[in-house]
Amino acid sequence: MNTEQTALELLELEQIPDTAWELLREGVNSARSPLHTPCLGTLGANGPSLRTVVLRHCDEPQRLIGCHSDGRSAKVREVMKEPQASWLFYDRDRKLQLRLTGRVTVHLEDGFADRAWANTRAMGRACYNTTTGPGQAVPQPATAPSRISAQEEEQTARGHFAVIACRIDFMDWLLLSAKGHRRAQFQWRGEAWTGQWVSP
Repeated sequence: MNTEQTALELLELEQIPDTAWELLREGVNSARSPLHTPCLGTLGANGPSLRTVVLRHCDEPQRLIGCHSDGRSAKVREVMKEPQASWLFYDRDRKLQLRLTGRVTVHLEDGFADRAWANTRAMGRACYNTTTGPGQAVPQPATAPSRISAQEEEQTARGHFAVIACRIDFMDWLLLSAKGHRRAQFQWRGEAWTGQWVSP
């Protein structure tokens, strides 16, 4: 058992939300973090729809987490129609599963999206400089997009860029251990998290 998992086993119930947000910030800041690439679940035309995304935003005071997306994607359409989402994180080394749910907003032409775009690297920006949107039929697999080299391309790419932000109101924490699994659930009520231990 590693020392990080041992430390998590010693957490009191009321310490878990703050620890979860600390790990989420780590997921934003480090590509090596297991929490960097969660699974995002939405409700689509064919039922629940899941995909792996990159965690780009974490704001504990606002209870917000978020990812970037092409505004033409199915997940953007889905959360605009049904603005609820579920997130699944798993850290194999810590043996920690974290599930979060909350209400979603999509940011396209606003300050939130502008700031996110300004912090997006050139390679990332190029991904949005495409004529076809995600999921559209194409005659053959696409080649890697070239880096943006003109103002017109920059405007096109920015026009396709979106931020999916989710205000978390429910948290399910499951720590696996040979000593006994530890699971807790938390609901945001008013101005604080209300939690309880539950059977794993």
